[in-house]
Amino acid sequence: MIQRWQKPRILSMMQVRRGVNLTGARQVGKSTLADMLNFPNAKRYTFDDSIVRGVASDDPHGFVKHGDGETLIIDETQKVPDILDAIKMVLDKDSSPGQYLLTGSSNLRFAKTVKDSLAGRLGRIRLRTLALGEINSSEPDFLSKAFSHDFDSFYENMMKRDIISLSFRGGYPEIQNYSSEDRGEWYETYLDDILEKDIRDVTEIRKLAELKTVALWLLTRTSQFFTIEELASRAGISKVTTQNYMEALRALYIFDSIPSWSKSDYDFIGKREKWVATDSGLVAGILGWNEDDVYMDDVRSGKLIETWVYNQLVAIAEAEGGYEISHYRDNRKREIDFMVERKDGAILGVEVKSGQASLNDFRHLKWFAANLAKKPFTGIVLYSGNKTLRFGDGFYAVPISALG
Repeated sequence: MIQRWQKPRILSMMQVRRGVNLTGARQVGKSTLADMLNFPNAKRYTFDDSIVRGVASDDPHGFVKHGDGETLIIDETQKVPDILDAIKMVLDKDSSPGQYLLTGSSNLRFAKTVKDSLAGRLGRIRLRTLALGEINSSEPDFLSKAFSHDFDSFYENMMKRDIISLSFRGGYPEIQNYSSEDRGEWYETYLDDILEKDIRDVTEIRKLAELKTVALWLLTRTSQFFTIEELASRAGISKVTTQNYMEALRALYIFDSIPSWSKSDYDFIGKREKWVATDSGLVAGILGWNEDDVYMDDVRSGKLIETWVYNQLVAIAEAEGGYEISHYRDNRKREIDFMVERKDGAILGVEVKSGQASLNDFRHLKWFAANLAKKPFTGIVLYSGNKTLRFGDGFYAVPISALG
């Protein structure tokens, strides 16, 4: 059984908070993780069960009652939104920790029928698809080591083909050992289920064909820049409708939007978000890509590998805690793929290369360090290889395998 990085955080949070909302995309392992948590007095329910769902809908206030020291674990909470108001009433009267563990595959802050997401009463933890480090039973310590420049001299040798293969496999637990053909079929069914069923928990969208068009277009543009106007034009819908569809897809955790780094008053810095799929395998599977073709195509391999790297970084950042991820881009064509900012303001700039690293790959990192960094800045280029190489004070080429 794979040990998830978020397990210790959930147990720790349940000791001090009245409850925890464990959220994340469908099929990332929330229910499995909840079952692995050993609470001495736990009652477990799932709203995927129509009988349980009916009982909770008929009597939400009675359903959420619990004895002293008991923990109610409720799966797919968003399917019975009235339950949240009932839980709120309990938590407002009783501040003892560890009363509820709620799981769900849509973000309660966006759900159309949810009036109160219980923010402030429940801790919130997002579970993502499997990171490479979780699969390999490694600790999520890459970022803390990177900020302290504590890199190993050598790592496992991973070349471009290896990284592409990992990107195609993605991180959904169920399909880790599937063939490429079976993965593609699974992904197609997965996306259809989300767009046809789970979307009802979030919004009143009825034109599912338009929604799928937007989802497919975003998958093809993962980690690349575009304008809302461009997407709206391609989909043949209004800008407002496009934005609503994008927010719905984000609420269902199919995509993340990475904000632009903006801790400066310089007017040449861009403000545009960068949208990234929350699993690289989903991109390759839904779009029907072939590993050999992607290996020969720098554009597709670049955005697929960058998507995979993002999902490793964000899983590590959330497991360690205390980091924010953004990107940098200005109107003079200077870009940095990811900016990881620590609570104290120190910044780690990360560039992603699918091949070997060179001095030229550090030019934007070094410019940023010299012109915009007000706090300690470390610049790294993640590349395919096995040696950590130093390119100046605070600048390193680090093998991608160091992520996990």
